[in-house]
Amino acid sequence: MRNASALAAALLSFVWGGASNAAGNWHVETIEDASASGSAIALMQESAKTIKGESGTSDVRPVIELRCVPGNAAITARIDWQRFISSFSTEVGFKVDGGRFMWLKWKVDQSERVTISPSAEDSQKLIDALSAGSELLVEVSPYSQAPETASFDLSGFSDSLASLMSKCQ
Repeated sequence: MRNASALAAALLSFVWGGASNAAGNWHVETIEDASASGSAIALMQESAKTIKGESGTSDVRPVIELRCVPGNAAITARIDWQRFISSFSTEVGFKVDGGRFMWLKWKVDQSERVTISPSAEDSQKLIDALSAGSELLVEVSPYSQAPETASFDLSGFSDSLASLMSKCQ
């Protein structure tokens, strides 16, 4: 029975993305990316905390993602809020381990649900901050609404980032 449990756990890990990290629930997977004209490699994690959906009657879990294209080590940071945020650029606040918020002006994609770092430099600022922490809080104010906050566990982030970068080289 113990062997069956170990096999099931290994299979689940493989199916989930091949490079999952149970400590922080980070996982690396290949995704379709229309903006990259093909596929991209993404390091992702769901928020530990839910936020209210657009209607206010359901809860959704934002997803933070660091994405690159095979053969190009440039990383783009994104957050899919799973709900309407804005139809134009907005400020997103990042707080690591209870420190001060670092506010960055991010673009919003055509779905109006995903905030995207406008440059590799902004993405690198975020990566540097995440690499030194254990918990991340992210705040955004959906257009004409109260702020929403998502939280992410940063344990295992550095190892998972190294896996992402090795696949993008």
